Amino acid sequence: MEFLATLLQAVIAAAVPVLAAFAARLLNAKTDEAQLKIKNTTLSNAVGQAALAASAAVAYVAQTYVDKLKEAGKFSAEKQKEALAEALVTAKQLLTLDAQNILLQAYGSVSTYLEKLIEAEIKEKKRG
Repeated sequence: MEFLATLLQAVIAAAVPVLAAFAARLLNAKTDEAQLKIKNTTLSNAVGQAALAASAAVAYVAQTYVDKLKEAGKFSAEKQKEALAEALVTAKQLLTLDAQNILLQAYGSVSTYLEKLIEAEIKEKKRG
């Protein structure tokens, strides 16, 4: 009986570090998975915010700037560039700093990312 108790103690003593290491690895894996999910959700929210900002900026600039120039027959290639720059400024103003930082980390340039969204929005509005 004493032999079994000693054997059981030895097995438990050997198993505890192995089980603890396994539990630590499992916990680390679950933590990494949760952090990735949070990062993906955060990025997704920032991308959605950027898309809304681009759409609102295009609508705003079209209504306040482009339509008036077109009516006056003064909408040139240079004015088109000015309208794009104005839409970019407006879109940036609509984004939170957190969203700008997330987009910067994900895409390297908030301006370039927004510019592409704005151009896509303009093309979509021209079609529709």
